[in-house]
This record gives sequence, structure tokens and C-alpha cells, in this order.
Amino acid sequence: MKIVLTMLILLVALINVAQPVVKSKAEVRKSKLSISELDKHYPDLETDEVFKRVPASLNLAITKALNEAMGPTKVENLLVSSDLYLNKDGNIDYLIFDAFLANVWTVKNGKAQPAVISFNKDSVSHIISQNLSEYVKGFISKRNIGKKSKITILSEFNGFIAPELRSKAQVQHDSIINSFEALRGSKKVAVKKDSVVNGIQDALLVVDTLKIKQLYIENSLLKSLPDLIYRFPNLELLSLMDNDIEQVNIDMSKLRKLKNLNLSGNILTVDSVHLSRNKTLQILNLQRNVLQDVPAIVKNCKRLETLWLGRNPLSAINDKSFRRMKRVKNLNLYKTEMGMLPNGVKKLKRLEVLDLYRNNLTMLPSSVCQLKKLTHLAIAYNHLTSLPDRMNRLKRLNVLYAHHNWLSKLPPSMVKLKNLQIIDLGYNWFTDFPEVLTTFSNLDELDISANNLTEFPKDLLGIKKLNKLHLRGNPFLTEDREVKYGEQFGLLKSKNIEVFY
Repeated sequence: MKIVLTMLILLVALINVAQPVVKSKAEVRKSKLSISELDKHYPDLETDEVFKRVPASLNLAITKALNEAMGPTKVENLLVSSDLYLNKDGNIDYLIFDAFLANVWTVKNGKAQPAVISFNKDSVSHIISQNLSEYVKGFISKRNIGKKSKITILSEFNGFIAPELRSKAQVQHDSIINSFEALRGSKKVAVKKDSVVNGIQDALLVVDTLKIKQLYIENSLLKSLPDLIYRFPNLELLSLMDNDIEQVNIDMSKLRKLKNLNLSGNILTVDSVHLSRNKTLQILNLQRNVLQDVPAIVKNCKRLETLWLGRNPLSAINDKSFRRMKRVKNLNLYKTEMGMLPNGVKKLKRLEVLDLYRNNLTMLPSSVCQLKKLTHLAIAYNHLTSLPDRMNRLKRLNVLYAHHNWLSKLPPSMVKLKNLQIIDLGYNWFTDFPEVLTTFSNLDELDISANNLTEFPKDLLGIKKLNKLHLRGNPFLTEDREVKYGEQFGLLKSKNIEVFY
């Protein structure tokens, strides 16, 4: 009897754990739950984005759940903002929402003005709080498995059930691909002069497929690669961005002119991306997937020049990873959670652009200095305290973005970097102006904002070709700066230098 009772208690406990906590923001303020504490434990993965990308499938799933939770309660122009706090399994632990009305404008006496509309917010919020948990308890975001995270979703309602919320069949958008026979009698789509097709519907209906050079099937709820891409043998650009594709196997022999492939914003792993050998693909965008290393298929792309791997958890990247990318000129490793850049990067002899923005780097390996063709180096938003002593080897370097680090000095060897045109050292720890900056004869723009310069850096007056100078946020810029440093600012203006302070 005790065993049975224990099992029942455990079962109840498991059910309770699996049940998401759903509260309105008003309810949270009255409870012991703290949004600021939740935000600490569930980081928003898109905090640096101006426009946050939310997969269409996630938006649709939450909107559908809200619609079902509200039942017959319908409110015109209702908006619901939902903060989803996801655990390591991709399930919802907490859902904090806020219901409000969209701004509606009316014209009165020839003038546009906001309409005065009221609704019972407390009543709507109560209905959602009471019912929503049941409809989201099975929710899972495969993109977020492995770490706690936060996603914000905005759902719109107009007092009716949107057609796409009526049936799960609509979510399986791939079914459109299988309905080609049903579309035989539909109106055919003529190809525009720019040879671009947008969306599955037009891709199915277009007649003169040989003229199509660009195909965009984005944000379309695809879960697999549509065979219809092979209808267009002359494609040069194919974008399947922001879908739910977990497996890709493209026969490049059927797309012999494809140069640009965008698979960003899907759910692809290292082992689920397959491309046959080819000599045409030049640009491959795999950002915002769940890759842990550089996929082996890169070696099949003999002329690949641009590879974007940003926003992937590249925890398994190592020296061998770079063997597959000898022809790459542009490498994006933006926000890949790297704590160390493997020395194997030196194998990228043709690399011109290296983006290491928003990682956890505490040092930059000296092997970077062997990239003699490098023109653009982006290392901002890391934890760097110094740059390699052999920076002088990067003789072709034009642009250096090193802002938001912990730098307090620059290596003297940088004096030989005569081609530098843009340097951003803002938000670092410089207490003295780096003298080496005065030796850059081609420097066009310098940003040294938000450092700890206590005096106007007179040395910068010697930079010959400077056109833009950013000084904001330094201690010397006190209220009397115009009086104290009027002469220096006057000299800068006389040289037609645009100063931001």
C-alpha cells in the first residue's frame, strides 16, 4: 500500500512540475515571483537584436494556444505579449503575459486621432491565466534545447479565429507541396523581369521555371526540404530561412548554377546537413541553427568563399574544423559561445573578413596574425585585455572593431598597419590615449568613446586624414569642456573633422 501511495505522490509531483506556471504581469507584481530574477536565470538570447526573430511555428503555436484558452471570449484589436521562460528541455517553465489593445486611429473633423476603446483587461487576463497552462504544457522548442532561455512572442487577435488556427493541418504547411495536382487548374504565375519567386504558392504555379534565378521560401513552416526547388535548375540563390527544417539533403547536380544558399533560422545539426560535391556554391548561410561544429559538407563546396555560422553553439569547434574551409574569404562566427578561438584558424590563408562579435574570448591567439589577407577584423563584445604582439603582420587590415572589451593598451607593433581606415576602441579601459593611433596615416574614423580618458588626447590632433572622431562618455568631457578644450575642438573643426562628444 505504501509503495502504491508513494508512486501516486511521485506521479502527482511530476504532473505539477510539467505544468507551466502562467501569470499575467499584474499577477506577478502581486506575487513573490520576480521577473528580474527570472530574467537572470533565463537569458534572452536576442537581447542584442533590434528586431527579434521568432520562428513562425513558435508564434503560431502560442497564438493558437491563447485562442483556445480564451474560448468564445473575443476582443477586437487585442494584442497579447508572452514571455516564455524555457528550461533545458525546451519546455515552458513560466509564461508571463500582458494583454492590451492595439492603437486604432479614426478620422474626426478631417483629423486623425486615436480611438478611445476600452475592454475588461482583468477579465481577459483571468481567463488566460486560468486556461492557458493546459494548452501549452506540451510545448517544446527544439531550438532552445540544452540551455535555459527566454523568448518573447506577440500574438494578434481581431475578434475572430484566424483560419490558420482552426486546424493542425494548416501547421503542416508542407502539405501544400503535395497539392500540385489540385493546383493544375489555377491561374499560372508569370515570371517577373527580375526572375524572383517568393513563397511556395508562386513556386508551384510558375510556368517558365528556367527563367527563375532566385527563390525565397522563408518563414513558411516547412519541416523538410521541398522537392519543388528542383523545378528551377537555373537557380543562383535559394533561401529557406526561418523554417523548421531539421534535415537537408540537396543534390547540387540538379542545381548546377546555385551560388548562394541561405538555411539560417532552422533546426539543423552537424550531421543533418548534406550537400553533394559542387564547384558553384560561393555563399552558405547556416546562422541560427543548432550546429556544434563546422559541418563536413563544407569540404564538398570547392568554391565556397562566404560561410556564416553565427548564433550556433559551436562547442565542438577545434583545429581540425578549419581544414574544411581553405578557400573561405568571409567567416562569420558571431555569438557562437566560444571561449577560445582554435589555433587552426591560421589555415584560412585566403580569409579577408573574420567576425568574432559577442563571444567569450579572453585572448586572441597569435595565429590570427598569420591571416595575411585579412582586411576586416571584428572582435567586439568579448573579454579581451590585450591584442597579439604580432598584429603588425596584418598589413592589409582596413577595419578593426574592438569595442566593448577590457583593453587598456595596444601592441607597439601596430605602428606598421598603414592601411587601417576605421578603428573602434569604444567601451574599453584606456586611461591614456594610445600613441600608436597617431601613426595611421590613412585613418578615416576613430571611436574611443566611453573609456577613462581624463584629459583631452592632444596626440590625436596629429592624425592626418581623420574625418570622424567619437569621444563620448570619457571623464574629461565635463560641463565646461567647451571652455577648457575650446582650442582643441576648434582645431578639429578647422580640419573638417566631424566630432561626436
